[in-house]
Formats: sequence, structure tokens, C-alpha cells
Amino acid sequence: MTKEDILKTIKSNNFKITPQRELIINIMLNSNGYLSVREIYEKVKSSFPQVSLDTVYRNLSLLKDINVLSEATIGNNIMYEIHKDMHEHIMKCLKCGKIFELDICPIDLCRNKLDGFEVVDHKIEITGYCKNCKNHEEDC
Repeated sequence: MTKEDILKTIKSNNFKITPQRELIINIMLNSNGYLSVREIYEKVKSSFPQVSLDTVYRNLSLLKDINVLSEATIGNNIMYEIHKDMHEHIMKCLKCGKIFELDICPIDLCRNKLDGFEVVDHKIEITGYCKNCKNHEEDC
């Protein structure tokens, strides 16, 4: 999604382009994957010191509701990223917290074992240790 696409989506849903909303969009477009609410809030607060956490939550919720952002619960954190047309699955390192996207859909690997069950949505989160953290621990 480009910034122009996002702005059109906001306008077509009869919402205004506020400075805070535009900043959140810029933050999300410049991120590499998911960001937590706290990370987004801290970045917005650096430009708008008076902004409340509630304002950031409301804007993220609105952007999610109009399919500009995707939301995932990773551990105890609600995370956001720019909505992609394809769904994705993630792996999260328990040590460094980095998030890695899988380039396959695990559901495709087990679809023939679902016994006629129609999957309409799914979320898959795999937790463990990334190669860098695992190798570092082995050195200890």
C-alpha cells in the first residue's frame, strides 16, 4: 500500500487526515514489519509531545478497521503493520524480540488433514530463538 492509497482509503471512509494520523501512517510506511503500540506512541510523541496514548490507540484502531493496518497479538503485545493483500505468518525470537516472516503458509502443509474443515482465517505465531541468539548462547 502506498501513502496515496492509504490517504484515499481514509477519505473514502469519510475520515479526516489529521497531522497525528498522517504521522502514524509515515511511521508505519517507514517501518520494517510490525511495531508495538508503545513503539508507535513514542515515535508520535517525539513530534507531538502532547499526544495521548489513547489518541494513538484510537487512530490505530480506525486504521485497522478500514484495512490500512493489520493487527497481530505477539506474546502480550498488540502489534501493527501496513496491511498486505496476502496474509503472513511470523516467528518471534524470545531473546532479542525480532520478528521474522515465514514465506510459506503452515496451513497449506496440513490442509489435507483438516477433514473437510473450511478455514476462513487463521493466525500463526511461532516463538523460539533466532539463529543469532541461539549461536550466541552456544558460545557461553
